[in-house]
Amino acid sequence: MSHYAHNPNYRSSSSRPSGQQYARGDVYNIRHGQDEHITLSQRSAPVQTHHRMQLNNYLQRRFGNTQGLRLDKFSTGPEHAPCWTVIVYFRDYEYGRGQATTKVSATETACEIALQALQQPGIGH
Repeated sequence: MSHYAHNPNYRSSSSRPSGQQYARGDVYNIRHGQDEHITLSQRSAPVQTHHRMQLNNYLQRRFGNTQGLRLDKFSTGPEHAPCWTVIVYFRDYEYGRGQATTKVSATETACEIALQALQQPGIGH
């Protein structure tokens, strides 16, 4: 028998009230023995935006492909605390540049700036 069976805050699936089901995407809070249901969208985690995906989708809609898209990524500084720089080029023109402590954040920032720039009238050839 595991030590969880002796913990008064632990509730196994067999200890749920009869017929009660937890939907996929719900979180069950047993920290204080409370039956607290929250959906994943109600959690306090930051909302992630996907500017790289939005940029790819925009280029696909407007130009029919993403062949002219290039992202150059490089880091500076010590290995334990790098500063990442990402530059977004489309058809050999720079449209966005982002810097951050993680490669993902720098990419998202650069893609957001590039998307805003490309959506301006008369830009993007």
